[in-house]
Amino acid sequence: MTDERAGVRVHIETYGCQMNAYDTSAIHGLLAARGYGRAESPLEADVVLLNTCSVRDLAEHKILSRIGELRSLRRRGLAAADIIGVCGCMAERLGDGLVAGGRGPDLVAGVDQYDQLPDLLDAILRGESAPAPVAVGHRDDVHYVAPPEAYPTNNSHLVTIHKGCDYRCTYCIVPETRGPQREKAPLLIEAEIHGIVARGGREVTLLGQNVTAYRSGDLDFAGLLRRLETIDGLERIRFLTGHPCDMTDDLIRTIAELGKTCPWLHVPAQSGSDAVLRRMKRLYTRERYLAMIAAARRWIPDVTFSGDIIVGFPGETDADFRRTLELVEEVRYDLLFSFKYSERPGTPAAKLPDDVPPEVKKERLAELMAVQDAIWDDLAAAQTGAVWEVAVEAAARRPAGSWRARTPNNRKVLLHGGDHRPGDLVRVRVTGCEASTFEAEPIN
Repeated sequence: MTDERAGVRVHIETYGCQMNAYDTSAIHGLLAARGYGRAESPLEADVVLLNTCSVRDLAEHKILSRIGELRSLRRRGLAAADIIGVCGCMAERLGDGLVAGGRGPDLVAGVDQYDQLPDLLDAILRGESAPAPVAVGHRDDVHYVAPPEAYPTNNSHLVTIHKGCDYRCTYCIVPETRGPQREKAPLLIEAEIHGIVARGGREVTLLGQNVTAYRSGDLDFAGLLRRLETIDGLERIRFLTGHPCDMTDDLIRTIAELGKTCPWLHVPAQSGSDAVLRRMKRLYTRERYLAMIAAARRWIPDVTFSGDIIVGFPGETDADFRRTLELVEEVRYDLLFSFKYSERPGTPAAKLPDDVPPEVKKERLAELMAVQDAIWDDLAAAQTGAVWEVAVEAAARRPAGSWRARTPNNRKVLLHGGDHRPGDLVRVRVTGCEASTFEAEPIN
C-alpha cells in the first residue's frame, strides 16, 4: 500500500436502481484491493463517492444538492471528507460539466471507468491532480465483478449480467449514460455465483437494463437460466428488469419449468395506450403486453407482477390515461412504480412539446396511485390465513425477535418468532399485512 492510501477510508452513497447498488459493491472491491478502507458514514470518511442516477431530472438535482451539503460540511470542519467524487450515470452524462466553476466534485468517473478510481484517488492524494480528474467513455466489455465479501451478511446477492441498452425508447437516457448493450460472459457469471455460494449465499438477482434481452453467442436468457439452475448450493434465482418484447413464450415456459427461478416478473408497461406506446417507441402494443401477462399466469404457478408507468408523456390525452388505468386494473400488479414524465436532455422525446400541464400530471399520478393502492389492499386482504414458504433474509430491526423474509414470488414478510438464520426456508401462516409487508408466524 502506498503512503497516500494509509488510513484513507471511503464512503459510497448509492442513488437509483439495484444496478447502481451492484456497482457500489464492485467499487468497494476495487478500492479495497488497492488498500483503501471503508467508512460507514460520510462524517467519518476521507473520501465520499456519490454513485448516481440520471433517469429523471429530479435525481440529478438531488445529487447537486448533496454535493453542496458535503462541501458545506467540509468547509465547517464537520466532516473529514477531503475528496468528494461523482460516479455513475450522472457522471457519464455531464462529465467535465460537473466540475466547471470549481464548485462541483473533486473527481468524476463514468459507469465504465470505475477501475480508474484507485488511480484517480492516488493522484489527488499525491497532489498531482488539478483540475479535478474526469474519466468517462464506454467500453465494449462487461468486466466488473462485485466480490461477495463486499456484501452485507445476507443470503441474497445481486449479479449484473449485462450493461447498457439497444432499445431506443424516446424518453430514456440510458443508451447515452450506459451505452449499447454488452454482455458479461456466461463463464464469468457462473464463476461469480460460485463465489457467492461458497460464502454462504443461496439466492441471486440477475440485473440488466433489459435482462431478458441477454444473448451471448447462441445463449439467450432462457438458456442462461438453465445453466445457472445446475449450480449446486444456489436455491433461488430472481431477475429484473424484463422488457415485454423479450418475454417470449419460450422464456415464460422455461421459468415455469425450472425449480430455482422465482415466479416474479418485473415487466414495465409504461402506458396502456397504443398511441402513447408508439410515441415512446416501446415496440409492443397493449394487446401484446396483456397477452404476455395472460401467458405468464397460465404457465407459471403463483406468478406475481411489478411494473413501471409514466403519466403525462407528451400528447397523453385523458382517454390515453384511462386506458392506462384499465391496464393496471387488469394486470393487478403487486407493486407499481409510477412517475410523472420529465424531459431528459438529448432524448428524442425532448423534441416533443411537453403539452401535459404539471397540475394534470400531478392529478393523474395521484389517481393512478390510488387505483394501485386499492388493488394491493384487495390482493393483500385475500392472503390472510394463507400458508407460504419463505426465505429468511435477516433479523428485523423491530420488533425484537422478528425476521425479514420473502416469498418466491417476491412478497415481503415480517416473520414473528422462531430461531432462524439467513437463507433458512420456513413455512409460515399469514396473519395480516401492513403497507407492503405481510406479517406471519412460523408453523411448527
